[in-house]
Amino acid sequence: MTRRKEPTMTARQYGLTQAEADALVMEIKNAVDDRVTLPSGGQQRTRFTVQAEDGEGFSIALYRGARNPAKQHVAAIAVDRGGIPLLRLCVNGTPHTNPDGTVIPGTHWHIYTEGYGDSYATPAGDITSPSFAENTIRLLDRFHVIKKPDMQESLL
Repeated sequence: MTRRKEPTMTARQYGLTQAEADALVMEIKNAVDDRVTLPSGGQQRTRFTVQAEDGEGFSIALYRGARNPAKQHVAAIAVDRGGIPLLRLCVNGTPHTNPDGTVIPGTHWHIYTEGYGDSYATPAGDITSPSFAENTIRLLDRFHVIKKPDMQESLL
């Protein structure tokens, strides 16, 4: 029998209710940068900015594994709300254990859940492409970014 973990933080601590987080995800956004260089293996600090039509700023964080370059993380973060992670795609990573004990193997989505932040994951079985650019575009589509930057692979 698995025991469900209690919420780790309240909406007040994170500053967002579920309705507010959902509204931020659904807002139409545009990339500020015209071109983004995708990270080479092990790079963790590659980011670019997207902005909602009302001016709210978000950061898209990109990571590619050092030992396993097929391991990819792409995250949408609410910068103007204190860096709250709203959406994250983990490709070819390790299995994830949700707060309720459910294990999610393989590629998965993390979606903001009130009280848990981005601790819950759901399977992303429809994502099978090894292309970092294609997977980044998947997150941008789900995050409602309509003007996307051109993506270029790192030369390193």
